[in-house]
Amino acid sequence: MSPLDQVLAAARSLEACGKVPSLALIKTRLGSSLPLPILIQGLQQFKSMPKADRERLAELQAISPTTEAAATNDTLTLILLAERLQIQQAYFERHAEQQKAEIMQLKNELLELKQRINLLESQGKTA
Repeated sequence: MSPLDQVLAAARSLEACGKVPSLALIKTRLGSSLPLPILIQGLQQFKSMPKADRERLAELQAISPTTEAAATNDTLTLILLAERLQIQQAYFERHAEQQKAEIMQLKNELLELKQRINLLESQGKTA
């Protein structure tokens, strides 16, 4: 199997698992033995393929699961979990900032209301 075929097979395998093939995922699946230009070329070729041709790539995936493949899957899972964690952290930070801004706005409005009440009370006492 040529290096390009390996990249195509890895991309198809990722797609079959419900993942969108990316350079990082393919590199993780195949290891660092292939040069980056081959990885890029293979991913571009895979993305430009019609769906029917992608499904035929399943024949290239005649690699049986080994300990190395299991370790690669574990590494892939860790990478995906790390990506999800980063997304969740960014989401949390963004919403925390929004809530802080909203709290500051509410505090300012409360201060203004207190000032208006004090003003009305002082006007009421003088009237």
